[in-house]
Amino acid sequence: MDNCSITFNIKQTSDGFTDESELYTRGEFREHKGAFFIDYDESEATGYDGSHVQLMVEKDLVTMTRTGTSFSNLVFQDNTRHFCHYGTEFGDCMVGITTKFIHRNLNENGGKLHLKYSIDVNGGLMSENEITIKVKM
Repeated sequence: MDNCSITFNIKQTSDGFTDESELYTRGEFREHKGAFFIDYDESEATGYDGSHVQLMVEKDLVTMTRTGTSFSNLVFQDNTRHFCHYGTEFGDCMVGITTKFIHRNLNENGGKLHLKYSIDVNGGLMSENEITIKVKM
């Protein structure tokens, strides 16, 4: 059941090149036992058409789970590196997610989530990332 609009502002830097994009979608936003949940279906624009994403936003932890045509489970926690499963169209791999910053300003009416993190494979930096997710009821 779609009850909100979701805007993603994405900035990714890799090999000295920065790419910025903005995506819009509809989804579901709810609160349950102190955590906020943001659910949406991926589209062709993201390259994961046929997949569903659920973000669980807790006080100091954000978990992103993608299911469907591709599976990923990413964990974001301030100043912490987590090894995570990441699925792509070319196959699955384990990546390191090092979160530098999480800012959560969500309430029952929506709000904003801001993440800064890096992704590495076998200890080698792949990209520096910054995502702002705005939820509007």
